[in-house]
Amino acid sequence: MKHGSPKGLFVIDNKEATLDAIKQIKKVLTITLSQVKSLKANKKEENFETKRLCEAIIKNINILIDTIDKTRKTSLSRDLDYLYKHCLFAVIRVRDNKDFDFLVGVIDVLSNLTEGWERVGSSIKKAPAFG
Repeated sequence: MKHGSPKGLFVIDNKEATLDAIKQIKKVLTITLSQVKSLKANKKEENFETKRLCEAIIKNINILIDTIDKTRKTSLSRDLDYLYKHCLFAVIRVRDNKDFDFLVGVIDVLSNLTEGWERVGSSIKKAPAFG
């Protein structure tokens, strides 16, 4: 991943770029998590806000999916892809079927991923050598 581009997270050439990429991912995760919580709170309402939130969340999840370097066949890449697509599936169910049942799981997944990226970023900051 080069500076300013959220694609291919695992192809990063230096510590600063890695930390910047992680910061970008955490920002998208935090925003998406907030949107999912709002969507869950909005479940009794059938309105434009629900559709708007769903579309914004879907867009953000697709950004997260794009950060995965799919050229590498690692278990991490596969697992992140699966988790992001699970979240995508749940939000599409809300948008298309008004089925909010999976949103609690989405909140858990996004919370855990945010915490995981925070730990990765902290570890990289502490690393004496990189590259």
